[in-house]
Amino acid sequence: MKKNFIIGLCGLTLFLSSCDQKEGVSLTEQMNAKSQELTEMAELGSVEYTITKIVKAEDAAWYKIGDRKILFSCKALLKAGIDLSNFSSADMEINEETKSITLFLPKAKLLSINMPPEDIKLAYEKVSITRANFTAEERTNLLKQGEEDIIASVPELGILNEAEKNATDFFKAMLSQMGFQNIIIKFKQ
Repeated sequence: MKKNFIIGLCGLTLFLSSCDQKEGVSLTEQMNAKSQELTEMAELGSVEYTITKIVKAEDAAWYKIGDRKILFSCKALLKAGIDLSNFSSADMEINEETKSITLFLPKAKLLSINMPPEDIKLAYEKVSITRANFTAEERTNLLKQGEEDIIASVPELGILNEAEKNATDFFKAMLSQMGFQNIIIKFKQ
């Protein structure tokens, strides 16, 4: 069910290889340059989950003769991470002498949700002879409700916590590569 984070090892490798400590350039100057790159990156997707959701509806009312039932099975791809679009040098505390840095990052959030049409399957439909079939609009509204239910379940699934953990690992590796020895990553409230 969970497809663990692989942020694009090629992109990560390229990014980390560009983080080598440069002689004659202070860590502060290097980080100021990196903060611009991070802002341009905009979003750091650090975890991706594949969720299977069952969407069902039953339309049986006492004033209607017969009932209608429908059941969909769908897969949703969720990507969570850190929005770096507002990251700046003000979000860093650097001590050159001790080679220490503290980064203040925004809390992780859901970056995208994608329910590919090919992964939406009608599993069951039953309509009494006295009732009309589900319309395309009703089906679409049911799937929208399913998507909203998935979004609402994000906190209890731990996706955001894992996204922050993976982002912390990413930044610690990058900053260590640049020459920092004491690295603290904090998430803003």
